[in-house]
Amino acid sequence: MGPVEIAIWRLFSGAAVVGFCWWLKRDSYRLTRRDLMFIMFSALVFTTPPQVIQAYVLAQGYGHSFFGTMVAAIPLLTILVSVPMLGVRPTGRELFGVLGGLVCIFVLVEEGVHRGMPPGLLALTMIIPLSAALSNTFIKWRLPHVPAAPLTTMILVVAGLALMPVQLSPQLMAAWHIAAPSAAVVTPEAVVYLLLLGVIGSGVSTMVFIWLVLKKGPLFAGMTTYVVPVLALLWGTFDHESISAMQASSIAGVLAMVALVQTGARTDEEVMEPAAAGDMVTSLPLSAEAEHLVTLPAAEIALTDRRAAQPESQVA
Repeated sequence: MGPVEIAIWRLFSGAAVVGFCWWLKRDSYRLTRRDLMFIMFSALVFTTPPQVIQAYVLAQGYGHSFFGTMVAAIPLLTILVSVPMLGVRPTGRELFGVLGGLVCIFVLVEEGVHRGMPPGLLALTMIIPLSAALSNTFIKWRLPHVPAAPLTTMILVVAGLALMPVQLSPQLMAAWHIAAPSAAVVTPEAVVYLLLLGVIGSGVSTMVFIWLVLKKGPLFAGMTTYVVPVLALLWGTFDHESISAMQASSIAGVLAMVALVQTGARTDEEVMEPAAAGDMVTSLPLSAEAEHLVTLPAAEIALTDRRAAQPESQVA
């Protein structure tokens, strides 16, 4: 299989599972024309290219552990793209973390150059975390009201449909060097693994990630990706890949910068909204003066006082 075919399988299988969840929930939300416009833009610009690029760079033979560590840049890039999109300016701590993390990423890129990776391949690799940061921030900016299940389903479907013309154009794929190997044979085992990758990696995980973006914000959701570099290094060690001390040190530096930013993250101001029908309303704490005013039990009030407090129409 080529990168485009792998991406199509992943996108459509993931969309089928998430779409089934959407159908089971019977969500009453209906996508508007404006929602569809923003979904198409996000899918075509931020989702479709990384799906093909990821499969392409992994097929170049430089080791999945190296490319897996590049997603560590997502939280730091999210802080940068949040400035023009969300109007959120980074604090001094966040700015220091971004700059320090980018220095570590630069060291990691230098490690790739020493391994003989072409600069173009490294540039393609950096598109993946940059697209993720842009996608997460754009969703929070333009689609915060759309539930995660329909939003994920439509993004995956649009991205898959966008790749169909490319898959049906062998000459175009050959010109872009993304065609499948001529002697490639698709085995049943490969199909099973591809379906698992699509259902879990592109379907369920994407829906959960978008839910985190909608509920907690793009930076909080991006922080979950710091687990990926660690797992990539461990998996690369298990798979007998070459992992240098510089590579491990760079990832440790990125994770340290992410931790620095997270520990000093600003808390969002709470916005009080009217409770919907059926929602539980928690009473606010009383002040000390108010507590003294209500400490007298009702049973200790004299009967005459009770009768005096009642309207004349209710006094026997």
